[in-house]
Amino acid sequence: MRPIQFVAKTAGVSVATVSRVLNNSPLVKESTRKKVMETIKALEYEPNSLGRELRRAETRRIMVLTPSLVFPIMADVYKGIQDVAQKNGYQVLVCASEDDHDKEEELLQMLKKKIVDGVIIVASTLSAEELDQLAKDYSIVQCSEYEQVQHAYSVSVDNEQAAFDAVSHLLSLGHRRIAMVKGGNAKSSSAAREQGYRRALESAGIEVRQEWIRESDYEYQNGYDLAVEWLQAAEHPTAIFCSSDATAIGCVNGAISLGKSVPDDVAVVGFDDTVESLMSRPPITTVRQPKYDLGRAAMEALLQSLRGEAGENKTILLPHAIVIRESTAKRSR
Repeated sequence: MRPIQFVAKTAGVSVATVSRVLNNSPLVKESTRKKVMETIKALEYEPNSLGRELRRAETRRIMVLTPSLVFPIMADVYKGIQDVAQKNGYQVLVCASEDDHDKEEELLQMLKKKIVDGVIIVASTLSAEELDQLAKDYSIVQCSEYEQVQHAYSVSVDNEQAAFDAVSHLLSLGHRRIAMVKGGNAKSSSAAREQGYRRALESAGIEVRQEWIRESDYEYQNGYDLAVEWLQAAEHPTAIFCSSDATAIGCVNGAISLGKSVPDDVAVVGFDDTVESLMSRPPITTVRQPKYDLGRAAMEALLQSLRGEAGENKTILLPHAIVIRESTAKRSR
């Protein structure tokens, strides 16, 4: 084991925190600085020797790693990150991995080579084991999508409860045949939202029909095609819950293309509360994620990690809300 890693493990801090102590960074609180220096002394390591093994001092830059620059919630999340970063003297680099594992690994070299001090990951192709290993030595915060790992912070909403609440809204309107367009299986939110959907139906004593749960890539066309397919069947759903607003708008337009009325013939609920959900005709009932606050909280958690002030609770869940608009209405038939 390299000396710096041994010092970090013994002191119960990250390698990055040891680096900051040795570089007299103002980000490290005094109690942490004292603990690290005491550990160095106890292990009989010379700070100067350790310093030669470290990379240069902090860059005051952080990276936001996102699967796409047009990720639906990205603009507001980025604004929250940027506002907190600027206030604390940090620059923000936004990089898109395009959901490509090799490209993500390449971008993360900026962290390992100390081009950036920390990373906020909006969605990752890394396994939980890979992510946790990375977070042992570097400051990592997961935002929106996350894996339950020991060493990385995560900031999100309770996706299972949000889906439960959305489907419960449809049940309260009298719907019993409710379909779901879920996200890709690789996303942690997809499994959680499906679990919430299933729990809501089961709580109402309704059997879950597997043929009415279909996977999508969160895009408009998936919703359009599935609505057309489902609504032409002899027995069709009277409501559709979607894991994104884009998919929900697709469902609305697919229904309209068949001459169906939304919400009279089929009700539709989306997820995210993007501006597009309000521009749809009819406007979409949706789950509101606090997008700006997700970004703000993620950057605040990253600062906490950079300062070596890791708290006991590394999973931060922000409140969601059901925004009711004209795409849902009480069943009259």
